[in-house]
Amino acid sequence: MPTITLSFTDGDRAVFAARSGETILAAARRAGIALASDCEIGDCQTCRASCLAGEIEYDELSSISLSPSEVEAGEILPCVAAAATDLEVRLPYERGKLIAAKPFSIKVESIDRLSATVVGISARMLGLSALKFLPGQYVHLQVPGTSEWRSYSMANAPGEQRVLEFFVRILDDGVMSRYLTERAAPGDVLQCRGPQGTFYLRSGERPILMVAGGTGVAPMTSMLSQMITAKEQRPVALCFGVNSAADLFLQDALAKFRQTLPKFDFRIAVAQGADKPDLHSGLVTDLIDAASAANSDVYLCGPPAMTERARAIVTELGAPASSIFAEKFIPSAGAGA
Repeated sequence: MPTITLSFTDGDRAVFAARSGETILAAARRAGIALASDCEIGDCQTCRASCLAGEIEYDELSSISLSPSEVEAGEILPCVAAAATDLEVRLPYERGKLIAAKPFSIKVESIDRLSATVVGISARMLGLSALKFLPGQYVHLQVPGTSEWRSYSMANAPGEQRVLEFFVRILDDGVMSRYLTERAAPGDVLQCRGPQGTFYLRSGERPILMVAGGTGVAPMTSMLSQMITAKEQRPVALCFGVNSAADLFLQDALAKFRQTLPKFDFRIAVAQGADKPDLHSGLVTDLIDAASAANSDVYLCGPPAMTERARAIVTELGAPASSIFAEKFIPSAGAGA
């Protein structure tokens, strides 16, 4: 039976045996070791890890959402990967930070159109306690009147308040989009489950570089709000991109972050039709500078093409893999809207 050795970023380690054909996630659970996971079919990448030594194998029917370059770099999905030999696997999160997901309900308090393509939702948790989550994590929301679930990052910081905020991209054929634009109203109750994800603000002293596309800015605002609460002094640079000027939102809020965080700067890119001197005409990845990439903890969130391009750029500019944290948003009717 292959032996699997796991290492977490907080220095914790775990060693256990896996049965033939057993996934790494299943073997860990059998050994009483909790790992981050969500879909467990190879789609969401919540379980994503790095194989440092040994060989893995995937069932030929498995869904592998990693790109060829990520596979080449040793990235694996423990929910669908099995050990073919003894393995050494690095998990990109702290074992002590794992929070068990739970079901809960929220009541919508407000629905606001933030731009031509983005709606903001503010909702209050039903029950006596606030949701415990890490800034950057997400939850699943069930679309009222359907069996469909969609995933959204919290845009606000965790705390004692029971309010959760979300940014939702509106798509013509999106199930959540139709609900929000056609029949949603304050007082609606949504079923939820979470928190999920290993994309969260890490502690430390290094500067921070954030690169966000569209509603991928939501976990970044959660992190920034948490930094204000914690009175953080680390320099932060946020590169925020949208497709067109009509898609722009959050400019006033970002300006307030600049007033509150002592070392915060943000840059905005508009891919098409930028008509103001303070907006970059082009892709958000154009805003990444060499100094920030090489010397910062890097947080990437947005569509897969954006996050993969940003990862390639910061890697080329000297950012080590251990300092890059990414969350891919899939803005499609079938997976995210």
